[in-house]
Amino acid sequence: MGTTAATADPEKLMAFAGRVSGSAVGAMNCALTLVGDQLGLYKALASSGPVNSVALAAKTNLSERWVREWLYHQACNGQIEYVEADDTFLLTPEAEIVLTNENHAAYMGGLLQTVMALLETVKDLPESFRTGLGQTYDQKGEACMCGIEKLTRNLEANHLVPDLLPQVDRVTERLAAGAAVADVGCGAATSTIAMAKAFPQSKFAAYDICKYALHRARINVDRSGVSNIELYNPIDHPLPQDGSLDLVTTFDVVHDTTDPKGLIDAIFRSLKPDGIWLCADIQGKQTFALNMKENPIAPLAYGFSLLVCMSSGLSVPEGAGLGTLGFHEQKAREMSERAGFTKFRNIPFQCDVMNVFYEIGK
Repeated sequence: MGTTAATADPEKLMAFAGRVSGSAVGAMNCALTLVGDQLGLYKALASSGPVNSVALAAKTNLSERWVREWLYHQACNGQIEYVEADDTFLLTPEAEIVLTNENHAAYMGGLLQTVMALLETVKDLPESFRTGLGQTYDQKGEACMCGIEKLTRNLEANHLVPDLLPQVDRVTERLAAGAAVADVGCGAATSTIAMAKAFPQSKFAAYDICKYALHRARINVDRSGVSNIELYNPIDHPLPQDGSLDLVTTFDVVHDTTDPKGLIDAIFRSLKPDGIWLCADIQGKQTFALNMKENPIAPLAYGFSLLVCMSSGLSVPEGAGLGTLGFHEQKAREMSERAGFTKFRNIPFQCDVMNVFYEIGK
């Protein structure tokens, strides 16, 4: 240890220590940003214009001293603006979008909620490293499921039907006429509800193995008023294997599953001869070296992988554990071809920077 200290470059040492310190600052900022989101502080700032801590506390019915310290923290982290001349704080238009606009692609509230929920399970990671076994989504808890719902809602509710489905060969026509559809790994069923509302002649089966996901899905389906959705746990009610489905959708599902081969085989058997599998998964490169060099989401993705995605894929002995970036295009092509699919097309879709989208057919 003494030799290492003697040979360390002082400037590089300070730079590295600063980087780690910055990570600690970021972790605290993540937590306190989530608090601001949960308490409605950002929305109150957005609707108030320049405001001091007294006025903001009154508007939100919160303790002024706590609000003041939170404002100081947020201003020092560059998330809100401070006007020294009149001792007020405000949100820029950009910050307002990122922190308050749930219908915008740049909104980060869902990401923050998911990350904070996952950090609560960090205490379990050492055991996973020792045993090789990860955790199911149920073990990650309800807060994680709610964060993921918030994180994916914009794409699924606002862009799936008007922007993505029309790019899939003849699928909107088939749905309008009445099709049999399975939304596999439906989560809170935001995607299923969007399709069911747009295509009332079609029948939708929504599948998920997470009890928290199915609970949220049931609430959302009931609130939506749609009557053409049935919810299933595939452990009890697996996908039909009789070639009866027109469309199967999976949105960020395959890389999470313990048995991607079994899932893809089941999807193949469930589809009609002219059926389509619409698959979305996280953008990944073929190798770690390429991800490190060329994939801007790699740091976030590998963190998610350890905390939830790879963990889910390793939650049973002999689980595949593909990881967040593990179902890249080459892997998707290889595995779908091995299952019997002969058609594979990368859909050019710009409304989601995290995912790639594939149209896969027999």
